[in-house]
Amino acid sequence: MKKVEIDGDTADRIVVCSLEESMLTLRYEISRLKKKKNLTKWEKAELCDCIISLDHLQKTYSYYGGDMK
Repeated sequence: MKKVEIDGDTADRIVVCSLEESMLTLRYEISRLKKKKNLTKWEKAELCDCIISLDHLQKTYSYYGGDMK
Protein backbone atom coordinates (compact mmCIF):
# COMPACT_ATOMS: atom_id res chain seq x y z
CA MET A 1 0.00 0.00 0.00
CA LYS A 2 1.38 3.42 -0.97
CA LYS A 3 1.35 6.35 1.41
CA VAL A 4 -0.07 9.65 0.31
CA GLU A 5 1.41 12.76 1.86
CA ILE A 6 -0.03 16.25 1.62
CA ASP A 7 1.27 19.53 2.99
CA GLY A 8 -0.59 21.69 5.48
CA ASP A 9 -1.78 24.19 2.88
CA THR A 10 -3.35 21.45 0.80
CA ALA A 11 -5.07 20.00 3.86
CA ASP A 12 -6.43 23.45 4.77
CA ARG A 13 -7.75 23.91 1.22
CA ILE A 14 -9.54 20.55 1.41
CA VAL A 15 -11.20 21.66 4.64
CA VAL A 16 -12.18 25.02 3.10
CA CYS A 17 -13.79 23.31 0.09
CA SER A 18 -15.73 20.97 2.36
CA LEU A 19 -16.91 23.88 4.51
CA GLU A 20 -18.03 25.82 1.43
CA GLU A 21 -20.24 22.92 0.36
CA SER A 22 -21.71 22.56 3.85
CA MET A 23 -22.42 26.30 4.12
CA LEU A 24 -24.10 26.30 0.72
CA THR A 25 -26.36 23.45 1.80
CA LEU A 26 -27.25 25.19 5.08
CA ARG A 27 -28.02 28.48 3.30
CA TYR A 28 -30.35 26.64 0.96
CA GLU A 29 -32.14 24.94 3.88
CA ILE A 30 -32.48 28.23 5.77
CA SER A 31 -33.91 29.93 2.68
CA ARG A 32 -36.31 27.06 2.05
CA LEU A 33 -37.58 27.06 5.62
CA LYS A 34 -37.92 30.87 5.81
CA LYS A 35 -40.09 30.89 2.68
CA LYS A 36 -42.45 28.31 4.12
CA LYS A 37 -45.53 29.50 6.00
CA ASN A 38 -46.74 27.92 9.24
CA LEU A 39 -43.64 25.99 10.19
CA THR A 40 -44.14 22.99 12.40
CA LYS A 41 -42.38 22.78 15.75
CA TRP A 42 -39.80 20.44 14.20
CA GLU A 43 -39.19 22.80 11.26
CA LYS A 44 -38.70 25.76 13.61
CA ALA A 45 -36.12 23.76 15.55
CA GLU A 46 -34.44 22.72 12.30
CA LEU A 47 -34.26 26.36 11.15
CA CYS A 48 -32.70 27.38 14.45
CA ASP A 49 -30.16 24.56 14.25
CA CYS A 50 -29.28 25.46 10.65
CA ILE A 51 -28.68 29.10 11.57
CA ILE A 52 -26.47 28.17 14.53
CA SER A 53 -24.56 25.59 12.48
CA LEU A 54 -24.00 28.09 9.65
CA ASP A 55 -22.58 30.61 12.12
CA HIS A 56 -20.15 28.03 13.50
CA LEU A 57 -19.09 26.89 10.04
CA GLN A 58 -18.45 30.48 8.96
CA LYS A 59 -16.14 31.00 11.93
CA THR A 60 -14.31 27.75 11.17
CA TYR A 61 -14.13 28.73 7.51
CA SER A 62 -12.42 32.03 8.38
CA TYR A 63 -9.95 30.20 10.63
CA TYR A 64 -8.85 27.96 7.74
CA GLY A 65 -8.32 30.92 5.44
CA GLY A 66 -11.53 30.95 3.45
CA ASP A 67 -12.75 34.25 2.04
CA MET A 68 -16.22 35.14 3.31
CA LYS A 69 -18.66 35.62 0.44
